[in-house]
Amino acid sequence: MTLIKARSKSLRDTEVPAADCGSLAALLSALSRSNRAISVHRLRLTYLKEGKQVPIADEAFFEGGAASLEGLELYVKDLGPQISWRLVFVIEYFGPLLVHALVYYLSLDPEFVARYGSAKGAASLDPQLKSVVFVMVMGHYLKREFETLFVHKFTLATMPLFNVFKNSFHYWVLNGAIALGYLGYGFALKDCCYRKVLRFLHLDNLQTLVALFVLSETWNGYIHLRLRLFGDEQRKHGNNSKRVPLSTGIFKVLVAPNYTFEVWSWVWFALVFKLNVFAVLFLLVSATQMYLWAMKKNRRYGTRRAFLIPFIF
Repeated sequence: MTLIKARSKSLRDTEVPAADCGSLAALLSALSRSNRAISVHRLRLTYLKEGKQVPIADEAFFEGGAASLEGLELYVKDLGPQISWRLVFVIEYFGPLLVHALVYYLSLDPEFVARYGSAKGAASLDPQLKSVVFVMVMGHYLKREFETLFVHKFTLATMPLFNVFKNSFHYWVLNGAIALGYLGYGFALKDCCYRKVLRFLHLDNLQTLVALFVLSETWNGYIHLRLRLFGDEQRKHGNNSKRVPLSTGIFKVLVAPNYTFEVWSWVWFALVFKLNVFAVLFLLVSATQMYLWAMKKNRRYGTRRAFLIPFIF
């Protein structure tokens, strides 16, 4: 028998027979049966090492069967109510689709704009540009929803329910705030200064900026599909840990090319939307977070590959 101590009041200390200690799935199932059939997705198994709790989250830990647990002080914790990763992503990306559609629809009513919009900003905003921006946002998040449902494969089945509110803030609020631009808000840069910026970058053509956005979105989608196909191929050969083709193609140059092209998409978007304050804020927050994730991947892979510009940054 193996004793597993509870770290949560909702659980109890459990002695698990050796027959149920040969794999992580079997062990979690045994703990679930002993604790009022609590969902296995709520349980986190850990062992004590040098005073710290070390999670056991992979079947590879049990390569030696029940003998793998010998001499370890094991614990189990209740993570609380869970929600599937896929559903969280669907909810997150639905926010911008809903907010932008609603505000864009309201912005088509001159009386609503006159009452609630910014008179100065709305007057200088070309209706065609507003439509282009709306299509870009909707296209981006419809693509993300498609990828969530049909492309992405999640390593973990669930996450704590509270995370859906924390994660959704970025999309529902920060990205949703960009929709205020449809009502004329957030245009701090004068049109003459904006045009100077575009001329300096040699990007003073709307069609070029939109084409660059579409190109970045296409590359981002390709990277996501490439990762899924590579992961599926590795799993066929029994390798569940290798999910990134580090030694092939663009992955040899950029540490996380899906992040790279995501950032570039929002760069082109911000330029299209006249460097709207809310669009720039969303770009900066998103790029900073993805940069931190990318650097963490560099440390994990033992590489020093670029994040945004090959061989430079």
